[in-house]
Amino acid sequence: MFKPLTNDKLMFPISAISVSSTINSTTILQKAARLAAKLDLPFTPSIEDRASEVVLAYTPKGLQLLHMPQNSQKSNCLLFVDFVHGKNGFRLAQNRTIKQSIARAVGVKSGFRPTILDGTAGLGADSFVLASLDCSVTLCERSPIIGALLEDGFYRAAQDEKTANIVKTRINLVLGDAQEYLQKNKTAFHTIYLDPMYPHSNKSALNKQALRIIRSLVGGDSDGAKLLEIALKKAQNRVVVKRPRQAPRLSDIQPSHVILMKNSRFDIYLTFK
Repeated sequence: MFKPLTNDKLMFPISAISVSSTINSTTILQKAARLAAKLDLPFTPSIEDRASEVVLAYTPKGLQLLHMPQNSQKSNCLLFVDFVHGKNGFRLAQNRTIKQSIARAVGVKSGFRPTILDGTAGLGADSFVLASLDCSVTLCERSPIIGALLEDGFYRAAQDEKTANIVKTRINLVLGDAQEYLQKNKTAFHTIYLDPMYPHSNKSALNKQALRIIRSLVGGDSDGAKLLEIALKKAQNRVVVKRPRQAPRLSDIQPSHVILMKNSRFDIYLTFK
């Protein structure tokens, strides 16, 4: 039986999620019903009669994953993808430079922009930064819930003049497992970028609510070493793995070089195909 979420218990199965809308609109409710059918989740036309405490809901801001305790009208937003405002909007406006660490890591240079596959898309923040630097980025996301949030975030970004061109011309979202995509797809990428879930630690970023919820949706990326192995065979120029600064490498394979930052690092594996 599903138990209410608390600050120290934010793990829940996908079966504990239903789909609804906080907007009383026939069009939006039909959209929510289609999403529920696509994800094979319960649909509740009235959010007051929701079938679970965790609801994937269309709101005036966009699609959000909400925690709404039973017998309460209050909601807490657990996950929301927004490329126009907030941290993503700030990075777009203030930090569009090829000198930043992530740009150097993936191989961005003056006059050259690599094609990139982000094999662990998550909430898409790093991919959006790279796309804003004129890179063509394909994102793979295997969680259907996070994939739905990404789709909605990109849809809204495509309607805003500040971000429309970035999304329409440089972003390609693939819903599915990156290993399978790499093995079946013949598209060549200069760079494959991996940012798997960080190892669990009481001091890690997983204490942050959003990342703990993502872990509950996609798991702990225990197949990260296998994904790296496949990526090394497919990347034309390099594979980049983002890790916490003190975390062990994703596998026993020694990186070509490392870019260190305050709290994290990029392990860079050159392939030169």
